[in-house]
Amino acid sequence: MGRYINQTSIEKMGTSAESKISALLNDGAKEVPQPTKWVPNLVCVVDNGIFAAAGYCDSPSEYTAFTYAGDTRPKRWFIWDKAEQFASK
Repeated sequence: MGRYINQTSIEKMGTSAESKISALLNDGAKEVPQPTKWVPNLVCVVDNGIFAAAGYCDSPSEYTAFTYAGDTRPKRWFIWDKAEQFASK
């Protein structure tokens, strides 16, 4: 897992899952159920407890990393057409 989103075209994201989710939704992201396979523009917000991460699933292997069965952290999934543009490099 290597590319993360910390801001949108509208605002910087805070550290909480709620802040990241709100920022994505405010900038047009659509929440979706966990996909059964990789799709373009996929973002996963992972709640790590004291902070959250908005990870950009830019490939099938990244999708696999985010859906590892042993990872029980809460996750929410989004399709966002600006994911590539705002993901860190």
